[in-house]
Amino acid sequence: NNISEEAADDIAAVLSHNNKLQKLYLYGNNLQAAGAIKIAKGLENVSNLTLIDLSNNNISEEAADDIAAVLSHNNKLQELYLGGNNLQAAGAIKIAKGLENVSNLTMLDLDDNNISEEAADDIAAVLSHNNKLQELYLGGNNLQAAGAIKIAKGLENVSNLTLIDLSNNNISKEAADDIEAVLSHNNKLQKLYLYGNNLQAAGAIKIAKGLENVSNLTLIDLSNNNIS
Repeated sequence: NNISEEAADDIAAVLSHNNKLQKLYLYGNNLQAAGAIKIAKGLENVSNLTLIDLSNNNISEEAADDIAAVLSHNNKLQELYLGGNNLQAAGAIKIAKGLENVSNLTMLDLDDNNISEEAADDIAAVLSHNNKLQELYLGGNNLQAAGAIKIAKGLENVSNLTLIDLSNNNISKEAADDIEAVLSHNNKLQKLYLYGNNLQAAGAIKIAKGLENVSNLTLIDLSNNNIS
């Protein structure tokens, strides 16, 4: 709808007197930081949210504190979509802090936020206490090998994943052992996106080992990994 920051005050006013709200979809509206902050203010007394979708709004790190505050008092949250918002590491760390008391996530989307390896420890901490997680989108975040290893550690006790997206993260073969470990205990996996990561042959062999007990795959994407 491209409602933009201009309409955010009015939307926030609606939210402020609907404290039974469970699902909020505001993706692709060019809210930017100023609009997202207003929306967050409108959600101050809303504590029953199970789904929040603010993806593709270019909200940036500037609005992350306010969004984190909303997350902190919505511990029933199951699905969080924040992809395509240029949160960067600083913003992702704040979001992770807001999720400290959330343990029922089934879907987390932080695609295309350039969060880098710097925020990986904090994201991993969130993953570690959300063992019901089914879908994880972390593509396009420049995690590199070090960040991917941290994310994998956070997934050690997660065994219900049906979708993993770690595409376009420049992770390389150094992280392949850790990713292999995640795959080996997620035999419900259906979709695996690892394209654009320069895993090379050695890394791809390890990924294949991790998939030995996975028999429900409907999609696997290892494009552009120089696997030879």
